[in-house]
Amino acid sequence: MTEVERILDQYDRAMQGDAWHGDPVWNILDGISAEAAASRVAANTHTIWELVSHMKYWETEVSRRINGLPARPAEELNFPAMPVATEENWNSALNEFRRSNSDFRQALSKLDPERLDQTPPGRDKTIYVDLHGVIQHHVYHAGQIVFLRNFLERK
Repeated sequence: MTEVERILDQYDRAMQGDAWHGDPVWNILDGISAEAAASRVAANTHTIWELVSHMKYWETEVSRRINGLPARPAEELNFPAMPVATEENWNSALNEFRRSNSDFRQALSKLDPERLDQTPPGRDKTIYVDLHGVIQHHVYHAGQIVFLRNFLERK
């Protein structure tokens, strides 16, 4: 198994199943309504919806780095404004995240392992660190989403 395949395995575990940390991201997101996803439980906290959009942004940014594309403005896209909280818009946000997952996975699966130690232009971290960073970032925010979901279910 190559190092790229090992990273893919860890990504798949975090996103789809058999993750050591607990439920994978997609199990955690399953069944969350638009109303719950858009609910702000306290001032200065992000919503589930905002966290999903934020996760999508960073996953997409690392995919872009792998493919040699320029960065997009973090100020506008890191935590974008949420649309009206309808089921249609929430499903659209989830589908965008699924597409981002697929694009990330595809970029990673095509990555030459020799590039893992390269540092993309304008960055101070290697591609290897960025790839693991996406996984760590998703697991971190998945924990926040579980906390928010559980709080909202008990409300």
